[in-house]
Amino acid sequence: MLAPSPQGAARGRLGFFDGASAFFGGFGFVVSRPSLWGWAAIPALAATLLFFGLGALAVWGGAALADTLIAEPSGAFTTAGVWLLRVVFWLVGVVLSFLVAISLAQPLSGFALDAIARRQELALGGRTWPDQPFVGAALRSLRVTLTALAVSLPLLALLTLITLLAPPASVVTVPLKFLVTGLAVAYDFLDYPLGLRGVGVRARLGFIRDHAAAVLGFGVAAALLLLVPGVGLVLLPFGVAGAARLVVATDQAP
Repeated sequence: MLAPSPQGAARGRLGFFDGASAFFGGFGFVVSRPSLWGWAAIPALAATLLFFGLGALAVWGGAALADTLIAEPSGAFTTAGVWLLRVVFWLVGVVLSFLVAISLAQPLSGFALDAIARRQELALGGRTWPDQPFVGAALRSLRVTLTALAVSLPLLALLTLITLLAPPASVVTVPLKFLVTGLAVAYDFLDYPLGLRGVGVRARLGFIRDHAAAVLGFGVAAALLLLVPGVGLVLLPFGVAGAARLVVATDQAP
């Protein structure tokens, strides 16, 4: 299923704008169905709960650690030092809490995003896929996210370094950074409809290769919206619905 082949590559081949249209179609699907709004809110809710929970723990732990390091404050300078150390620990803890919350919110919301992908496919005439175990879906999502980061971050760092060392090269490196980001996001979003189908990593790469133009259009559309600060988790449910539309479109194309 979805394994690359000469016949499969020719059948269902879509273009750049088909991919972009699938992405924006995901918005319309989720927005027009109030029954999905609860599922769509779960990633942002999970991130919020994680951030405040971990942040509170970081504040408590930072104060306790500062008091432990300076067990017997004496004099105004030492007291000020304890408070300065507390503030440093609090700032570091809050930043780490934010990063952890953002990183874990998507895997923990995998069941909700799977539900959105499943509903979108059914609405387009696709088949019903079995529910995924919560732990399995979370681990799959985490693995895919880490893989996308492991591949894209070194490339983005290299392109950034080239830009710093040779500023005129930015006319090439900046668009390349944008494309790398788009492909990484597309790979991440496509995990949900392809994961429901039990598609392995090799077949997923084959799908991206066979439908490169459509996947690129999908990724570029997503990357454009990601230029708006803070929309990442909000974008997730729409992107997942769009990815399901793209996968179904490749199945149904003549």
